Amino acid sequence: MQAEYDYVIAGAGSAGCVLARRLADAGHQVLLLEVGPSDKSWIIRMPAGLRSAFKPTSKYNWWYYTEAQAHLNNRRIQQPRGRVLGGSSSINGMTWLRGHPMDYDRWEHEGAQGWGWADCAPYFKKIESSVIDSPHRGHAGPIRAQRQERLSPLNAAFLEAGQQAGFALTDDVNGYRQEGVSRFEMSVRDGVRNSAAYGYLHSLGAQPNLTIWLGCEVQQINLQGTRAKGARVLYNGRLIDVTARRETLLCCGVFGSAQLLMLSGIGPAAHLREHGIACHVNLPGVGENLQDHLECHIQVEVKAPVSLNKELQPHRMLWAGVQWFGLKKGVAAVNQCHVGAFLNSAPTTPHPDIQFHFFPVFFDKNWIPAPTTYGYRIGVGPMRPTSRGTVRLRSAKVSDPLRIDPNYMATEEDWRGMREAMRLGLAFAEQPALKRFNHREDTPGVQVRGGKAMDDFIREDAASAYHPCGTCRMGDANDALAVVDSQLRVRGVDMLRVIDASVFPSVPSANINAATIMLAEKASDLLLGKPALPREALPYHSQCALPTLHKASA
Repeated sequence: MQAEYDYVIAGAGSAGCVLARRLADAGHQVLLLEVGPSDKSWIIRMPAGLRSAFKPTSKYNWWYYTEAQAHLNNRRIQQPRGRVLGGSSSINGMTWLRGHPMDYDRWEHEGAQGWGWADCAPYFKKIESSVIDSPHRGHAGPIRAQRQERLSPLNAAFLEAGQQAGFALTDDVNGYRQEGVSRFEMSVRDGVRNSAAYGYLHSLGAQPNLTIWLGCEVQQINLQGTRAKGARVLYNGRLIDVTARRETLLCCGVFGSAQLLMLSGIGPAAHLREHGIACHVNLPGVGENLQDHLECHIQVEVKAPVSLNKELQPHRMLWAGVQWFGLKKGVAAVNQCHVGAFLNSAPTTPHPDIQFHFFPVFFDKNWIPAPTTYGYRIGVGPMRPTSRGTVRLRSAKVSDPLRIDPNYMATEEDWRGMREAMRLGLAFAEQPALKRFNHREDTPGVQVRGGKAMDDFIREDAASAYHPCGTCRMGDANDALAVVDSQLRVRGVDMLRVIDASVFPSVPSANINAATIMLAEKASDLLLGKPALPREALPYHSQCALPTLHKASA
């Protein structure tokens, strides 16, 4: 069976949903392919339902694991990715962060021409509908970015503790000044997760030019010589060759896009031969340059029932359900991370390279809130890792798991950053504002304050912050490992582009969902031949001085 469309989009995640809407609205016939199910479930729509999507048995989660990590006690680290309409935007923590403007200027320096801050800023404004009144922010976009203004006692204490430690309170980490402690925004609209699927597909109404196939396995990109002609898919038990009259767009994410390129004979020739795959285009950079944020966790048990754990009492859970299902209000209508911090690890750091996520929750294993213990957790870690990893095939079957090796903590610079992140996080927890609540330090434990004990803790505790990217990186013609050019076209292949977080030259200094959606919005203008939005060189803060709390790491 065959089918024909103007554009065939493989992957209905954060980027695929954006592209599907923009191309269909422009009058093109678009086919959007997704292996996962619909997102029309309370588990996805309810902000508090995200923990259900993180169960290993969840049908909405790929639940990848890394290879054994040599620098982390040979542990295999969880790598959850969305397997549902909306992709990872349907299962993430909904923390809405852009990164720092200098991240995008760095992209341009790394060969991504036309992707500097002034180029990206107007697209960040286009995608969002922020409640913050600022010329840096957008107010009419498909993604609602809102803050939890009424803070819980622990959230308020975290902001106060940061100021007691000598750090500034910043009004808007997505605006002029990222550095400091701040309220974080969440991608939630009227009590519902504002995923890319919700913002670009559901909330804007049906689009007759758009066809969506769910439960559809993309097996390879079909090539005619070096020209992409569409994709071979397994749908409803039948193999179908879908033809793209204009272009094929690969939006399967940091792992899936690299995998499909290699399965289609586009990638490192020697690696493809290992698995009996004919190499049509030798692109050695496919699967290289894997980057991710790593976090360690400071967790403290508190004396009083002031954390969200109290909401796990049966009568409170019942009331939360009534409020959300009936009114889209209450504790279930928001995410769990309302405050955090962006800090500098050294006086020479030009912009923040450490991030804190603060959760007024005491967690058991696998981020499951404890029903009978009250407390808080601070996730701390460096944001610009220097370690680089790889994604490789395990076999020539699309259904077989990949060999994902982030190569975490392979450099001394990454160790320096993580040690400093832990030191600063522990300093926050010792400030009077938080200390008055503290009962018992759960992790790392009071006996761990530096040296070998701290390094041992990091090796055993460090986990992904779920921001992998870079495996099909964007770069210029002189970059031997670049997979796509600045217009996201795959090198050596006509009519094929990769548009998702895999093309990031380097990981932004924050959560990456907003950057992925921005990338897709900008890419849609490229595809449609529209002039890019006028550049906006919005001013931003860069570090000049540090509070006295900073000193050399132990």
